[in-house]
Amino acid sequence: MNWTTALPSPHDEERAKARAIRCLPGEIAPLVLLPGDPDRARMISEKWLDDGKPVMLNREFHSYRGGYKGIDVSVVSTGLGSPGAAMVVQDLALLGAEAAIRVGTAGAGKDSVAPGDLVIATGAVRDEGLSRHIVDISFPAVPDADLADALYGATRKLGFDRVHRGVVHTSDAFQSPITKAQLPRLIDAGVLAFEMEASAVFIKAASLRLPAACILAIDGYVRHVQSHDVTPDFKARDTAIQHMTAAALDALVAFSDQRRRNNPEGG
Repeated sequence: MNWTTALPSPHDEERAKARAIRCLPGEIAPLVLLPGDPDRARMISEKWLDDGKPVMLNREFHSYRGGYKGIDVSVVSTGLGSPGAAMVVQDLALLGAEAAIRVGTAGAGKDSVAPGDLVIATGAVRDEGLSRHIVDISFPAVPDADLADALYGATRKLGFDRVHRGVVHTSDAFQSPITKAQLPRLIDAGVLAFEMEASAVFIKAASLRLPAACILAIDGYVRHVQSHDVTPDFKARDTAIQHMTAAALDALVAFSDQRRRNNPEGG
């Protein structure tokens, strides 16, 4: 039987309050991973979570929940692009989430960042339209510092040394003559990777006081994409996704532990 037939209807009036993910209070864990791809959300639940189960499906927003090293984790896909990602973040804040990490894929800018590498975003170029509806463009799109540090610490503890930290570029356009023309300047300025959701996640999360961070698996080079060679390096990408998922989950554990130490009373 298709597992989706056993899930609640997304058309329920109470569920529609969480407009994108259609979950109810109590169905989303405090700590959340945000892949773009619904199939990746399912993979993370099945491979990485203890007793991982689907919770809800609505459009491209697929929600799962399970355990990992003693913490309660949800995995929610955001679909492709900034509007959906921002809607998911808004729903997470409404439902009481305490931290969220985007786990996505991206194209590399610099040659020193190769397919199979990981990039932890220290900030994002706001070259998308969504975040401009939330706060003026002069406001920086940056992750929560403690959560970003937890991500880097997790990669080091796992012994994975193909990891970079720096600025990423978020755009609404997968291919764009404007982006292609700007590539040399952006790369010279230090942009490490190009993707489609991080800046919107950072800005929306900041506006809702929800700690958020982003780690990306590199699947190719953005210059190839902008020249219409859009086929990713599947083998390198899939290996990087496994490293990325392990690091993100361990980062949530470390972040949760740090918060408990800082607030032992839980108040």
